Amino acid sequence: MIKVKLSGIYIITHEPSGKYYIGMSRDIFSRWGSHYGSIKTAAHSSTSFMNLFLQSDITDWSFRILESHSFTKYKKDNSLSGQAAVSAFRTFLLTREKYVMSLYSKNFCLNKNNKHFS
Repeated sequence: MIKVKLSGIYIITHEPSGKYYIGMSRDIFSRWGSHYGSIKTAAHSSTSFMNLFLQSDITDWSFRILESHSFTKYKKDNSLSGQAAVSAFRTFLLTREKYVMSLYSKNFCLNKNNKHFS
């Protein structure tokens, strides 16, 4: 079985309140799993996100991909390889995450310290 990693920017929304968490990852589906794991062990970096998640039903939440980006295409387009490609792609995703977050209201943000909001 080949495991395909989907890279990009995602949003996890608590539908009843409209509160959300925006993040980026080179492997979004794995990242969603790590969010859940850190919430269940009370170790998530965003206590606001963790507490709301624990106080609500899983069906209250939606998980959406806002942007997807191909690491392979990024490497090819930028003529990069190895660790240089990994570092540059992470910087690219962080820049995209910051831009996407600037489009949302920080009043509903569940990210730790409203990271990346303007």
